[in-house]
Amino acid sequence: MADSAYASELEKSFPRIVEKITMLWGHEGVTAFLSHLLIDDRGDRQGFTGEIMAEIMFLNNLYEDMVGDKTPQSGQALWENPLVKNLHN
Repeated sequence: MADSAYASELEKSFPRIVEKITMLWGHEGVTAFLSHLLIDDRGDRQGFTGEIMAEIMFLNNLYEDMVGDKTPQSGQALWENPLVKNLHN
C-alpha cells in the first residue's frame, strides 16, 4: 500500500479491494471485478461513497483505455483528470 499521506480513499478504506485489483490488473478478470464493484447485483449492499465510486470508475476507464485503441473514456488526457491531479498536490 502507498504511504498513507498519498493513499487514495479506496486504499485507505478498502485495502483488500485494492490488493485484488492489483493482482488482476493486466488480466482479463479485472474488468469483471471492477464492474462487480460498480453494480450492486445482490441488492443488499450499503454502497460506496461518491469519492470511492469515482476512484473505481476512474480505474475502470483507465483500464479500458489501456487495453482499447480508442479515445480516453474521460474525454481528457490522463494528467488532466482531477483524480490524477490530486495525487500530486
